[in-house]
Amino acid sequence: MHSKYGLSPVFPAPAHPADVSLYVDFRDNICYLSSLIEREIILRRPVKTRETLLASGKEEFLAGGYEKASLRTICKRAGLTTGAFYNQFSGKEELFSALVEPMLGGFQLMYETVISQELADLSSGMENEITAITYAIQHKDEFRLLFDCSKGTRYEGFKEHLIHEVFYPSYQAVFDRYAGKPVDQALVLLILHMKFEEYMELIYGNYTMDDVKRLITQISRFSIAGFHTLLEEVNKTN
Repeated sequence: MHSKYGLSPVFPAPAHPADVSLYVDFRDNICYLSSLIEREIILRRPVKTRETLLASGKEEFLAGGYEKASLRTICKRAGLTTGAFYNQFSGKEELFSALVEPMLGGFQLMYETVISQELADLSSGMENEITAITYAIQHKDEFRLLFDCSKGTRYEGFKEHLIHEVFYPSYQAVFDRYAGKPVDQALVLLILHMKFEEYMELIYGNYTMDDVKRLITQISRFSIAGFHTLLEEVNKTN
């Protein structure tokens, strides 16, 4: 008897009565194995559906942004019905969130770690910068979604939030820590914007990871030298 997935074989009757016991054992074992495979397919189906929708949604959002993204197109590209979509997500924004939230959680943990290290030991700066940009390159699609495609979602304005609410306080803390006094906020913010544009070039440019690590290493040497020179200038004033 066939299962609905066509996994259960049809067995011929045994040719000799002595073969009956062996036949039954073999048939039962194959049927049991077939049932396990069938169960695994059923259990994995929702996971595959979700992954397919996430991949289709990412492609659609990157192509034209959240506001122009078509739920119908997302489902059509995924080869699924809108009913299947709503079994996984409440709507487009939940799909968008599912694409970026895992990356944001990892980013926050990574960034808190590298800033803590840099506040404790300035010599860790080059290694920390490589860690940060490597994470950004590995998740470049998610960052592009947030920077370029998030209008109409709760993530709209993420780039400015990242610069002013996340990066700026930590940059100011590092400058103040090693200058031994408050450093001009306008100066720190200007340097931060310059550094951010460097990161954007690496994220959007057609660079291999080997290129990125080589360039970051060279730029970090330049930045560290400039940082120490700047601190000397700051300490000459007042």
